[in-house]
Amino acid sequence: MLWMFLALVITLVICSPYLVWQFFIRPYCLKHGKGYTTGMNWAATMWVDWQEAKELATAKGDHKILVACRAFLWIHLVFFVLALGFIVISIAGG
Repeated sequence: MLWMFLALVITLVICSPYLVWQFFIRPYCLKHGKGYTTGMNWAATMWVDWQEAKELATAKGDHKILVACRAFLWIHLVFFVLALGFIVISIAGG
């Protein structure tokens, strides 16, 4: 049962940065003319847009987008910690 819960949490964490980017960060960048497509993959484009949105929002004092940018970063950090914990549990559980 714990594994199913962890799988659900990890799935939500994996999808949520994409949703924050798709509905908040990307439109904000496009609206202000900073929506670059790097040509690599969508993950690289997400990080470029995140950096641009953070810089634009800081300069303009737009707190709504700053909250979205912080959420984007924290979700990625939580995913990293969960993935690391999953690896440690898998190795220790043998």
